Amino acid sequence: MPATSLRRGATAVISTALLAAGVVLGAGTATAAGSVGPAAPDPVTASIEHLGDAVLYRSGLQVYEVAAVRAVENISPPADELVLRRVHSAGDGIPGAPRFVFVGTALPEAFVVAEAWEQPGVPYGVIVPADPVTLARLPLGDNLRMVSVLTGPLGPFAGAGMSSPYLG
Repeated sequence: MPATSLRRGATAVISTALLAAGVVLGAGTATAAGSVGPAAPDPVTASIEHLGDAVLYRSGLQVYEVAAVRAVENISPPADELVLRRVHSAGDGIPGAPRFVFVGTALPEAFVVAEAWEQPGVPYGVIVPADPVTLARLPLGDNLRMVSVLTGPLGPFAGAGMSSPYLG
């Protein structure tokens, strides 16, 4: 699927989630015809940037930070995995850590996931639940889920994407 379609899909999904949460998206500012100036941000980015922390974290969006990056053992070529932990407010978590927002299937409080191929720091694939305090892996269980980042950066986030059941 082309990257443009993925970005449009992510924009539509995030717009729907924000609207369902009672947030009205603004259209941004338009520039006069022929004027030279910076392009107006797309409505979703502009809306997320101006939501305010309280609304953003209560809107139903699942916000996670990269709590750790670990080398995957016994794999060639060498690869890293990301440990993401849920963030409940802008003041929570690790200052400056990359944050991602997901819509879709409910995710655990913390999870381990692979990095996207050739995109360091971007989570992608089947998730493994993790202990939110120790960041240790927990048993996988039967309810397999996955995440994929569809666009980024987006407002205060390193990326935005979907969480869904893994259908294998």
